[in-house]
Amino acid sequence: MDLSQYLPALKVPIDGIFLGDLFGFILALPVALLFAFWISEVVVKNRMVVVLGVFVGALLGFIIILGLVGTLIFDQPLPNVSGTATFFSSLLLCSTLGLVSGILLDLIVASRTRRDYRRQTLVHA
Repeated sequence: MDLSQYLPALKVPIDGIFLGDLFGFILALPVALLFAFWISEVVVKNRMVVVLGVFVGALLGFIIILGLVGTLIFDQPLPNVSGTATFFSSLLLCSTLGLVSGILLDLIVASRTRRDYRRQTLVHA
């Protein structure tokens, strides 16, 4: 039994679709970091967790766009897709997934370590 017919193509040529996806991913990282820190400006205590969450979410968006539009899964790219459309869709999806995953990872860490995220109580003498 030959399994190669059931496995994905996993071919990534360096063409307009890949370059549009790559540059959309690169530009989405600072956009997602800016929005993640801007939305939760007061709440973020562990900045490294937010940065890690944004990177993981944006990388997930990069792989999703490359899988759906490019040749990561299928042998042929999607018909009538240009590098420009891939760039803007990658920028939108990667920044959105980066923002959501950065905030969600910060909330998961906040529920695990309540010491840093509790409100300070005033002690009256």
